[in-house]
Amino acid sequence: MPNYIINQCLTNEQFVISAVTLTEGATIEFDISEARFCGTVGVETEETETLNIFLIGPHTNCCTCLSGLTESLNFNFIICGTLEEINIESTNFCSQIGLPITGITYEIQFDSDVPFCATFQGLSESGETNYSYVSGPFLLCEDCGEEPEPPRSANTETFICIPDCEFTGSTAVTPPHPVWTDGYGTEVTQLNMVTLGGINGLNG
Repeated sequence: MPNYIINQCLTNEQFVISAVTLTEGATIEFDISEARFCGTVGVETEETETLNIFLIGPHTNCCTCLSGLTESLNFNFIICGTLEEINIESTNFCSQIGLPITGITYEIQFDSDVPFCATFQGLSESGETNYSYVSGPFLLCEDCGEEPEPPRSANTETFICIPDCEFTGSTAVTPPHPVWTDGYGTEVTQLNMVTLGGINGLNG
């Protein structure tokens, strides 16, 4: 029988299990020396099977698998910039993004309160409801909750004046500008130039 690498759902620790046929990316429940775990199936390997490991059965995903191993699946987070811990009942999180990754940061919201950032630590015995996922994952707390950078631009904004036939004078408008991509893959708006023609141009 072929051997497969199994990545434990919570820690991503790797084990090797022997089975007739497993599908890469599938979630399984397995037993190591009478301790139950959940994991995702990786590629076939020539590595030796982990001692005392046994396949229990397939599951839809890591959340449903872990739910079967505990009476209530709850997640423990530490709020960024503090040592404050929060315990979240998993239902909303699992339905929105799936199982969080240990040591990774997420932006979370309680009801309609201001979102905050917290790092996933693992499972907890109890958890509160009404928490929901906002954004993430982020490798660091510092990356979480930041506003996206505004578009880069080059040169000074150019305005054009359009003669007004009914009234004396003219009206200043902001014309469409060409956008190009720099050597770092970032879009740059050329403010001192005007896009002519086309759907987004002056004749569009």
